[in-house]
This record gives sequence, C-alpha cells and structure tokens, in this order.
Amino acid sequence: MPVDYGALSPGQTISQHTYVIDDEMVARYVDAVQDESRVASVADGPELAPPMSIAALSLTGVVQDLQIPGGTLHVGQEFKFSGAVQVGSTLECIATLKTNSMRGGWRFMVVESVIIDGDDRQVMTGKSTITLPQDLTGGEATE
Repeated sequence: MPVDYGALSPGQTISQHTYVIDDEMVARYVDAVQDESRVASVADGPELAPPMSIAALSLTGVVQDLQIPGGTLHVGQEFKFSGAVQVGSTLECIATLKTNSMRGGWRFMVVESVIIDGDDRQVMTGKSTITLPQDLTGGEATE
C-alpha cells in the first residue's frame, strides 16, 4: 500500500532497523562508490567500516519504509560521527520525521537519524532533507 506522506507527523518514528556490518556489506559499499581510502585500523586491530557506509545504511531503511518513488530529490544531508564502527558490529538505525511541509508543489520532509551500536553507544546522528513532487505524495502537510 502506498505511503500517505501527508499523514506522517513530525516526531513520528518512520523507520527502525537493525543491521550487521559484515565484510559483504562493506565490500558492496566500497565497490558502489569506488572508495579506495579505507580507514586504517590499528596494526592487528579490528577492521573499521567506512564512516559514509554507516550514513548510507541509515538511509536504506528510510527509503524502503517510506517507499520513496522515482522523481524524489535528496537535497541535503548532515552527519555527525561520534565513534568508529568495527566490521562485525550490530547497529540499530532509527529515523524520526522532523518536519513535513508543502511548498510550491513540492513536499519537503526532514528526517533525523540516530545510529546506536550493540553496546548502546551512539555512533552517528544525521539529518536528511527529501523533496517529492506533490503529485507523488498525496495528502496535506502536517507541520
């Protein structure tokens, strides 16, 4: 069933997923973005996931859960990393709708994300601004 974006309320949790950061996930990310600048791990220490792979993962659940259609623009993002993530870690990604408004035929949604590791340590926070043409969104603004 399509998402009624106009019915989404600020403060509402719109996505919550748990992921394991494994070698395959990191390899897919590195291949997709052609990242050759892997974060150096301490000698004989654990392998670290690229920080932007965590940011990309945080948006995966949002895109899936909101059924973001073609024609959508991702117009801005801000991320703050507060800890390294080891390959093999389990992360919980929680996204909350901050704002939801209509302007000039476009729906603007600001989504805030929090990423927590298996030790209940916050490793990343973020904010993404997504715009969708009105004809794809239905409903009214809920700001």
